Amino acid sequence: MGSVNIHDGFTEAERGSVSTLYWEAFGRKLRPAFVDEATGLETLRTALRATRTLVAREKGHVLGICGFHQGRTGVADLGWASLRQSLSIVAALRASFVLSLLAHREDPDALVLDGICVDQAARGRGIGSSLLEAAANKARQTGAKTVKLSVIDKNSRARALYERHGFKPTGHETLGPLASLYGFNGYTRMELNVRS
Repeated sequence: MGSVNIHDGFTEAERGSVSTLYWEAFGRKLRPAFVDEATGLETLRTALRATRTLVAREKGHVLGICGFHQGRTGVADLGWASLRQSLSIVAALRASFVLSLLAHREDPDALVLDGICVDQAARGRGIGSSLLEAAANKARQTGAKTVKLSVIDKNSRARALYERHGFKPTGHETLGPLASLYGFNGYTRMELNVRS
């Protein structure tokens, strides 16, 4: 993989590129919460928490990120107070409702991945694999027993990557009538045991 390094967090100077990369990967799922894409991207940009990311860089450029949720805190602060800082009451109510349907279940013994994304130009270089390995190491360092994630049914490439790294399916959920809102029908929950 050459000179690609993975470290905790991003700098304020990288906030724009990190939020754009995250929105490119997950904007289809997040977009229904906001009145338009620009509002969603700006809200995400201000809500991202550097302390809940692992970032892959090469020569100072962000190539990939892995957001995670642990200890009741996720990659983005999209709670009511945060939403109200940038949205009207009506817009914040809408966003809060739509985003609540995507919320993670709390698990004190797990590091829950909040999304892995790799810049399109850097795909196929093993960056996703390195981010998964870094997430497993982060879980061990913080005393978590497992790494958990959800993968949408449409993303067979990501699921194959997770399976190659030892993740096992633990359940499946469908969105039913909400499928058209989010752009996918369902997702599979997967888990990796990181305790030896």
